[in-house]
Amino acid sequence: MESPWESQRAEAENGELLSVEESDHEGERLVHKQPVEIVKIHEARNESFGNRVLHCLSQVPCASLIAWIILLVGLGGLTGGLLIGIQKTRDLVDSQHLLWFLEYAVAGVVAGMFVFGTLLLCIGHISTDPTSRHIFHTTKRNLCAQGLNITMLIFSYMFGIAWVLMTAIFGIPLYLLINILMIQVNEINLVNYGLHDKSLAGSDFDNFRMEAYRLLVIYITIFVSSILITVSMIHFLIVISSNLTHLKDTRLATLNAYADHTEMQNSKHSVVDTTM
Repeated sequence: MESPWESQRAEAENGELLSVEESDHEGERLVHKQPVEIVKIHEARNESFGNRVLHCLSQVPCASLIAWIILLVGLGGLTGGLLIGIQKTRDLVDSQHLLWFLEYAVAGVVAGMFVFGTLLLCIGHISTDPTSRHIFHTTKRNLCAQGLNITMLIFSYMFGIAWVLMTAIFGIPLYLLINILMIQVNEINLVNYGLHDKSLAGSDFDNFRMEAYRLLVIYITIFVSSILITVSMIHFLIVISSNLTHLKDTRLATLNAYADHTEMQNSKHSVVDTTM
């Protein structure tokens, strides 16, 4: 007959992890079986390079990152277009004091929007699952995160409306240039367009139209860049609203849905998950 020790040894050879201890009382070898899950956990941690890359990419707030990139593209086009366009406009109408404050305004607006967009990107990162489950894992922290997202939601909404108005304002010189280029006349007086009294005719008017064509491309770039900034604000609004909803659901799922601690550990909403 096969002894108990031999049967346990056979089970060890079939894949179960065994540990052998000496008994002080009976003087015989005792074999204690440990669950196979330990081996499985060890194997699960030995992930391949592709799985690790996918795991790292899952931590990236893609929606906030896309909105931030759109914002940077819009700010870059707006900055270059305005700085070049306003100088060419001054040369075109022969008025070097036209909108003298615009360069300072552009510097302040672009710097402020860059800081605000980067702040939205950082908040979007920490408020996105699974990072949010490791940072805002208590009731007070979760409420703080919700308040922070609501604050940024209000500011994003205000900036979104402001950029809609700015887009409309940037469309005014674009409309005037198109109007000037479409009319078939031989002479033009700039006073009809809100500028100083200056008449252009003959070769001067032909040169004016040629420069206006080049300026039209710049103002189209400015208008499109302003639209991109508006789109990025709308995108950030969607991202923040989604994160705010997720924070509320995570709080309820983490604090209220599980009565048993073991069941909470096995949940995807578990606050003790350390796979960050």
